Amino acid sequence: MPKPPAARLLEALVYAPIGLAVQVREDLPRLVADGKAELENRVRVARWVGEMAVHYGRRQMQEARAQRVAPAPAQAEPATTAPARPVPDEPFDGYHLLTAAELVPLLDRLPGAERDMVREYEQATRARRTVLAKLDALGH
Repeated sequence: MPKPPAARLLEALVYAPIGLAVQVREDLPRLVADGKAELENRVRVARWVGEMAVHYGRRQMQEARAQRVAPAPAQAEPATTAPARPVPDEPFDGYHLLTAAELVPLLDRLPGAERDMVREYEQATRARRTVLAKLDALGH
């Protein structure tokens, strides 16, 4: 036999909230533990992805820099070219590793003799316009 509407209303308004409170009290520690474990797992995965991205990016940058610094592959020269001039020594160790943007600010601090060596080396090798223009501006 169906329950009267007053009994169903009493169950819905009184007993259901009490049952829900009891259920929450019993399940809350498990829900907290599950939520914490899920969050820690997601943070661990995100950290790993970030570390892999940094590692991969660093490796790509090193390879790109190595390719930029590496000498270009030798090409066959036509037989009618003039004999090559000897290339002067580098003005200082590691010079060939510097980009023009890295080298230009250093030129202010070099003594005159070293600036002359830089000009001679640049003209014989890469002839970077920014480096030569800075040397012109400095009077060398």
